[in-house]
Amino acid sequence: MNSQTVLLHPRPYAHHSGYLIVLPLLQPEQLNPALPIEIWTQIFQDISFGLQGTHLLSALLVCKKFKDIVLPLLYSRVSFIHYHALEKFSERIHDAESKWDSLRRVPYSAPGRWVQSLDVSGLELYKHSAGRRLVEDLVDNMELMALRLDSLLSNLFPVLPFLSEFLMTPHFIFSRRALTSLNERQSVNNLRSLRGIFYIPSHVIPREALVDLLRNCPNLEELEVIGPDIDPTDYDLMTLWYGQAPFPPSFEPLYLPKLRELTLLASFQLSPLMLCLLATPLPSLTKLTIAPDDDIPSSVSSPFISSHGKTLRSLLLLTQKTWPTRLHASPSTLFQTSPALKHLSLELPLPSLELTEDHYLEILSIPKPSHDSWALISRLLSHLPSLKAVRIRDVKWLRKGMGLRAMETGVQGEMREWRRRLARRGIRVLDGEWKDADSI
Repeated sequence: MNSQTVLLHPRPYAHHSGYLIVLPLLQPEQLNPALPIEIWTQIFQDISFGLQGTHLLSALLVCKKFKDIVLPLLYSRVSFIHYHALEKFSERIHDAESKWDSLRRVPYSAPGRWVQSLDVSGLELYKHSAGRRLVEDLVDNMELMALRLDSLLSNLFPVLPFLSEFLMTPHFIFSRRALTSLNERQSVNNLRSLRGIFYIPSHVIPREALVDLLRNCPNLEELEVIGPDIDPTDYDLMTLWYGQAPFPPSFEPLYLPKLRELTLLASFQLSPLMLCLLATPLPSLTKLTIAPDDDIPSSVSSPFISSHGKTLRSLLLLTQKTWPTRLHASPSTLFQTSPALKHLSLELPLPSLELTEDHYLEILSIPKPSHDSWALISRLLSHLPSLKAVRIRDVKWLRKGMGLRAMETGVQGEMREWRRRLARRGIRVLDGEWKDADSI
């Protein structure tokens, strides 16, 4: 018998009492070391990003420990397609805020303090929702829903103290009230990504709310601003938006040392935002998406690329899809102003780019294959020794199973001819989805 043997004495006062050995009915429990909370959090984070949060809802019902770990992860990145879901989310946040008191150990209420990313870029703002009466006029419905969304976001921003990423739908014009609410929120300096902001230059208000917001975001890494497309032939509209008197020659610069990606899809010209960004040093800027507008009076797209092109590794010239289509000229000195480029995406009409010395560009994107685009590529090939791929941005390869005639005619036939020609130099031809013909 060892020291762990349990003996049972049924008659302790008898002269000849027996001894019974108590045998365990179950195996002894093996105590495994518990995983730290940080490891469990990392496991559920991998599940969330890998499978889009499908199994995180199931993990809530496993045990209380899992619920305490998973619930903040579910609230950390929220996105909405329907307006009524965003409205319920706002009610949940404000209800938790109303029950919070100053005796708690943390300064902000849950789940408001868990939200780090808010995505409403795919919001169906003007779709009728059940149980909500709207007016009969469609235009009035749009204005009513826009006012509701503006009020909802204005009240929601102050109770999201740790919001670092905000994605807005560009179909909605942000009011000054909503931008001010986002700007006056606690920890506004933690904002790292701001995308889908629709911007209209103002000449009446002395200080623009968007510019004031950017002044308080020194940690901003991504910025996407979309504005209205302006027809340069419409002089009345140009005068209304940009005024007859010119802007001051310079604006007070911003402080955006960490800005890596910048998207400016509009004809901003001499707007306060454009002039502030033009005067702001952007040492970390590596990707720029900008609308070319060299043919518009007082255009600043070329000066902007010249000022911030030295650090660029990706330059995308892109025009918004409008009807009727209005395409503007692109700068012709892109290789000289952006010597470190690895990816260049051109827009129609193609600029007359010239190279007199080697440039280490790796990817060149064009909208569609044509005689002019091939003439441009063939003229530049001798000075692009590192070119690895030519991407056709607005075209996709036909899937396998289509007829031979469909493969060899039209745009598809032109792309396959390019593929045969460029294959001799080891250059791939990719479609708009970054796929080769062999991978379809």
